[in-house]
Amino acid sequence: MVQAIKKKLNNKRHRNIAIISVLCVFVTVFSVWFFFGNDSNPDTFNLDDQHVPLGNFTKAVTAGDIVVMNISADVLDDVYGYQFDVHYNRDCLEYNKRLYSDINDILTIFATDKETFLLVGATMLGDVEGYSGQEVPVCRVEFTALRDFDLDNDSSSEFFAISRVNVVTGDLQYLENVEGWSANLNVQ
Repeated sequence: MVQAIKKKLNNKRHRNIAIISVLCVFVTVFSVWFFFGNDSNPDTFNLDDQHVPLGNFTKAVTAGDIVVMNISADVLDDVYGYQFDVHYNRDCLEYNKRLYSDINDILTIFATDKETFLLVGATMLGDVEGYSGQEVPVCRVEFTALRDFDLDNDSSSEFFAISRVNVVTGDLQYLENVEGWSANLNVQ
């Protein structure tokens, strides 16, 4: 058995397939840990956490309106994956299971609706370099308004907050509470 494996690994094609398979397993395990297992305090919203600023706006929201949160970053440097928490007022808004990546290189994006926040995460797959760019639209998250309310700069924290922006770089370095991310809201 061992000799058969050694013979297969001496074949360059089989060796490359084995390396890619091991890398895929590693990336999958790391992604699962990054998005699900690295949740140090899953159900609390700490006002001392790093918050992503929301852009200037004043909107009248009517029940049934779609509220789109557009998240962007000033600079991304070799970003292989990211995650952040979206805190939203569940009496006024409902996450409608619509989440879009605006970075074509990051194909895997998901949200997990926790008890007190929405965990958003995305990752690249395979042995690729992380994404780099400036003034990058990162992703969009959609909510449905459950009732009428006014949304403006002074009251925005009553309805939305983003915290704990963490990224993984292409060389698998994990960076917590990354700064330079922002969000704006659009009502459709």
